[in-house]
Amino acid sequence: MSAIQYLSTFRLYGWDVLLLAGGVTLLTSLLKKTVLKNVPKKLFVFLPFALGIVLYAIYRALVTLSAEPFTTGLAATVEGGFACGCAATLYYVVYEQFFRKRPTADTGAADGAGESETPDTGAADDADTDMGEAIPPVAPLLEGFVPEETRHAVARSLTEGARGKTGDALRTFVRETLFSAAPAATEAELLALTELVAAYLSSLSGT
Repeated sequence: MSAIQYLSTFRLYGWDVLLLAGGVTLLTSLLKKTVLKNVPKKLFVFLPFALGIVLYAIYRALVTLSAEPFTTGLAATVEGGFACGCAATLYYVVYEQFFRKRPTADTGAADGAGESETPDTGAADDADTDMGEAIPPVAPLLEGFVPEETRHAVARSLTEGARGKTGDALRTFVRETLFSAAPAATEAELLALTELVAAYLSSLSGT
């Protein structure tokens, strides 16, 4: 995706979601470097979305001064929180694609002194990115499930193959793609990942 396409995607979200997504990004990165630094990478695929739901619920409770976001408005809370997770994941991809310094061919290290810190959502690691190669937006969601050497190819396949698909057709396509791409994942993990990736692709396309 180009910078213009990313900006168009961000326009799908409200200012409140975009601000909360920034908080999700920072909080996930902090947790990854501290109390959750030894947990499996698979957790960080889902963590931004879980944090997004929690932060969005708290935000709505403060705005409405009621418990409605946790009760009758729970569905809207989950939807808004998922949008925060989506935006946070996109923040990470945009940073990696357009702002992160890449290793040079001569030195094998980033230009400038030392390593830069990545404000990642916890959904992907630095080694997942090939120098100069566009990062498919869905790639961070495959971290820990799809082998690194095929991750970007699978992500591109998902992104391109999802065009024009909605509902059960999209879910079936995602499930079949992940089934062959992530052989080490359990059935429960594939089910959860399928739902997440399908919903994420739908949000990217605005459907």
